[in-house]
Amino acid sequence: MQTAGKPLRVKLKTDLTKYDNRCKIGSLGYTIPDIKLSIWGSQDRFVAVKFDNGAKLDVLIDSLEIINEDGEKDERL
Repeated sequence: MQTAGKPLRVKLKTDLTKYDNRCKIGSLGYTIPDIKLSIWGSQDRFVAVKFDNGAKLDVLIDSLEIINEDGEKDERL
């Protein structure tokens, strides 16, 4: 869980359509600090994400790429 800070712009690197059919590779969204959406959210390897397509999931941090507002990779992690 992201425990502080501002939401980060992210791009999904893994197909998560098994969990929500809107969560395809390349989906964009923002992290949701201080929120867990499922039991997985209590683990430090997961972060809550609200995708632009309306889906909300706890996502493994390795499945996300942090990007800037121009869509370019951001090296914050």
